[in-house]
Amino acid sequence: MEIIPVIDIMGGMVVRASGGDREQYPLLQSKITNSFEPLQVIKDLLNWYPFTKIYIADLDAIDNQVRNHAFYKEMSQRFPQVNFWIDAGIRTKQCWQQFSDYPTVSPVIGSETLIDSEWLLNDKVRTISVLSLDFKNGSFVGLPQLLTQSERWTERVIIMDLDSVGEKVGPNLDQVLDLKQRALHRQLIAAGGIRNSQDLVNLEERGIEYALLASALHDGSITKSDLRSA
Repeated sequence: MEIIPVIDIMGGMVVRASGGDREQYPLLQSKITNSFEPLQVIKDLLNWYPFTKIYIADLDAIDNQVRNHAFYKEMSQRFPQVNFWIDAGIRTKQCWQQFSDYPTVSPVIGSETLIDSEWLLNDKVRTISVLSLDFKNGSFVGLPQLLTQSERWTERVIIMDLDSVGEKVGPNLDQVLDLKQRALHRQLIAAGGIRNSQDLVNLEERGIEYALLASALHDGSITKSDLRSA
C-alpha cells in the first residue's frame, strides 16, 4: 500500500480538515512542520519522508471556483520529483484541460463538483486523472450515473468519505468493499477516517492500494515506521 499525504489549502494557508464544515477549518497543527505556508509544508513533509505523491485540496477552488494556477505551476517546478494530485473543483472538461499539460500533475475530478460526466469516457482523461467518488451523510454526492456506471470511472478512483475526514472514526470498510466489487481492475484509494496502522492493514486486506492521510500523520498516530511497513 502507498500512503499519500493530503494538504488542504484555504486562503493561501494550510488548514486542518475536519468533517465537512470547511468554513470552520483551523490552521494546521503538526508534529512534522511548524509552518502554515503550503510550499514550506510540502518541503517539510518531503524532508520527513520521501513521498512520491502528494494530494492537494484547493478548498477555495472547490467551493468558489477560484483556482491558483500560478501556485500550481510554482509547486510543480519546485518539486519536480513529486506527482501532485490536485483537487481544484473541476466541473467540466474545459476546467480539466487547464491541468492536462502539467507534466507532474494528476487532476482530481471530484463528484461533488462535476456537472457533466460524458467526457470521462475519453482515454486520456481516464489515464491521467483521478476520480473522487464523494460521500456525505451516508449518501453519494454527485451525478447518479457516475456511481452506477463504472465505465465512467478513471483508472484510479478515490473513495472519499467527507464526514470522516479528520475525524478518526475509522474507514467505512463496508463501503470500500462494495465499491471494490464494482471497480473492475481499477486502483482504489481510501480517504477519510483512517486512524492508525491497523486501519491501513484492514484496507489492504480488502484490496485497497492507496490511502490518503492528513491528521494521522500530523499528530503522530501513523509513524515513519508504519509507512515503511505499509
